[in-house]
Amino acid sequence: MKYVEAFNKLGYQLPAPRTDWTSEKVDGVCLTLWKSEVQWQPQPPSMDLFKMYEPGTNAWEKLPGHTKRTRHLSRAWDEFGGKVDVVLVAGIPGEGVTDADPWLASQRNGYGWRLTKFDSDTGFFAVVAKKQN
Repeated sequence: MKYVEAFNKLGYQLPAPRTDWTSEKVDGVCLTLWKSEVQWQPQPPSMDLFKMYEPGTNAWEKLPGHTKRTRHLSRAWDEFGGKVDVVLVAGIPGEGVTDADPWLASQRNGYGWRLTKFDSDTGFFAVVAKKQN
């Protein structure tokens, strides 16, 4: 599926697809995760930027997508208890997306994604797939 189409499938618009890594709407925030960066085992799937990168040492931290993602995740943390919708993307980080897959809890045994850690100063975060109520 194409990148914008995956966001649309979850009910989000993506104003700047070349630079946006997240989107928001009245009742939610949607986050892009690289499939290659998700820890699939042990279950449940998770991703932790704090374990993968050192804050302040990555070129992508200066990009508009990171700034917007930090703002969106701050909203998810404050307004939605950390709940986020997710688009999983294939490709090479920094080089481009080759495929996108919207994470639909109804097709994933009721599992949705939730922030477990978030630093609003650096924009770093950790997320895990959890059974939704």
